Amino acid sequence: MASMEEHDSLEIRCVHLGGQVTFNYCRRLNRGLPCKLIIGCWVSRLDVVPFLCRNFRADDLRQALQPEPGSKLDNLLGRLKQAQAQSNPPQDDQ
Repeated sequence: MASMEEHDSLEIRCVHLGGQVTFNYCRRLNRGLPCKLIIGCWVSRLDVVPFLCRNFRADDLRQALQPEPGSKLDNLLGRLKQAQAQSNPPQDDQ
């Protein structure tokens, strides 16, 4: 049976970082869980889905691979609103 480290030395260009990364980096990026883009990035290089299913629990994979809700812009705007609300608390008119 193959080990979890079997593909660790393979390299690919990371769309997030813009440079070369190893499979080892991608499979552990998210607090020991795979990057959410691992399937799309590695599917042409290796049989990544069976590898993930062999080496990670289904619940962990669902958590790691689930896309973030909303777009990046939506998330950024939401964070800006939260920051503004925290820095400008409502004042009581007395």
